[in-house]
Amino acid sequence: MNNKDFIVVIPAWNEEESISCLLDTLSNLSIRSIVVDDGSEDQTPKLAKTFNTKLIQHHRNLGYENALSTGIHQAANDGYKYAITMDADGQIDAKDILRFVGVAREEGADVVIGIRNYRNRFCERILCLFGQIRFKIRDPLCGIKLYKIKKAKQFFPFDSHKLVGMELAFRMADAGMKISQINIKIKVREGLSRYGSFIKGELRILRSLYKAIVVFGFSQN
Repeated sequence: MNNKDFIVVIPAWNEEESISCLLDTLSNLSIRSIVVDDGSEDQTPKLAKTFNTKLIQHHRNLGYENALSTGIHQAANDGYKYAITMDADGQIDAKDILRFVGVAREEGADVVIGIRNYRNRFCERILCLFGQIRFKIRDPLCGIKLYKIKKAKQFFPFDSHKLVGMELAFRMADAGMKISQINIKIKVREGLSRYGSFIKGELRILRSLYKAIVVFGFSQN
C-alpha cells in the first residue's frame, strides 16, 4: 500500500502512558503522523520528539477540537490526499488505519468513520442515535475518521462549534459526500478519559448533542 498520500493526525493532551506505543506502531507500519500536543503538562511532547513524527505544540490547552483543527489544516497545507484523525489514548488499533485507507480508495469515499464495538457512556448512545437518524452516521463520536482533504477543505474550519470533532463529518454528510463506515474493536482506556470524570463527560456529550441539534436541526433542509 502506498503510504505517502495519507497522514495520521493525533491530538494529544497528557497522553504519556499511550503515545509512545501508538507512535512506535505507526513507525513500524511506515505511516506518517502529525502529533498536536495540546498544552500537555506531562512527558507527551518529549516522548513524541523521540519518533519520526511532525510535532506541533500548543503553548496552552486549547481543547480537543482546536488540536484536531490544527492537525488537519497542517495535513491540508502539506498536500496530503487523506487525513486520518485518531485519538492518542490507545483504545484504537493503529493497524485499522490501513483498513480505512483501503476503504477510501476502493469505495471512493470522502469520509470513512469507525463504528466501535461498544460505547463508553450512556449519553454517547443517545448522540449516536441522533447521528444515525439525522446523518446516517452510526458512531459520530468514534475517535478515528478519515477525510479526503480535497473535499473536506470546502467545509473548513474543521470544527467551529465545539462538537467534539463531529462537525466536519456532519457537514460533509449534509452536502451529499460519500460516507463509508467500518466496524472496529476498541480497547478499554487506561487512565482518565479526555472527557473528564463520568458526570463531566456525560454533560459534555449532552452539550455537544444540544449544539448539534441547534446547528443542524433534526432533518436535512
